[in-house]
Amino acid sequence: MITNEIERLKSVKKFDNYNFDLNKGLQEILTLTAEICETPVAFITLIDADTQWFKVARGLEVFQMPREASFCQYTIINDEVLVVPDPTQDERFANIPLVANQPHIRFYAGAPLSTDGQNIGTLCVFDDHAKQLPENKKQMLSILAKQAIHLMELELCLNLLQEKAAQIEKQNNALVEIAFTQSHEFRGPLSTVLGFINIIRDNDYEDAKEFLVLMEEAVKKLDEKIHYVVRSTQMAKEIYQAN
Repeated sequence: MITNEIERLKSVKKFDNYNFDLNKGLQEILTLTAEICETPVAFITLIDADTQWFKVARGLEVFQMPREASFCQYTIINDEVLVVPDPTQDERFANIPLVANQPHIRFYAGAPLSTDGQNIGTLCVFDDHAKQLPENKKQMLSILAKQAIHLMELELCLNLLQEKAAQIEKQNNALVEIAFTQSHEFRGPLSTVLGFINIIRDNDYEDAKEFLVLMEEAVKKLDEKIHYVVRSTQMAKEIYQAN
């Protein structure tokens, strides 16, 4: 797989602020993955430029590690399941901390999580003794990885919809408040103008200069209110478009 790292990191960034550990469906996928692969440990990870993040964990409490010291950095460069039967016999992994030190990993298998055509992380398992993974279980691991990323994408979409709905509600509330406030603000100048018009009409439109001056002031105030509403509406529109 030829990877565009800039595009891959953009895809990772969409997911990195979400706490997928609370997703029951992903926890169930980890349980099933561990049972199929007969391992005590399973993870769902994301890999950014420098760090591997363990977003959902089973059997081992770890939150992050340097990308350069991870198994999964090699998993994401291909579309196939990566199996390492004995890391101590593989020069890529023999000296990384997870192998050389606790928990002394002696088996790894991982399938890439792919979205937008980019491998952003892995569904992977560890064990403390060396072994092989049969072909049918590799296929199952690959299928479970696809299900995991589908659940992650669904949660991401639901969160984005909730955020957008909250933004729209906030914008609508602001516009309603502007309309409610300004409807009352408009009534004052308009009532003044209508009142003067009635007085001028009752006086048969004579000696109207004084009233026209007062009407001019009322109309200016009304014009100021209209400009305020236009500016407020434009600001609300810009906030909406920015989000």
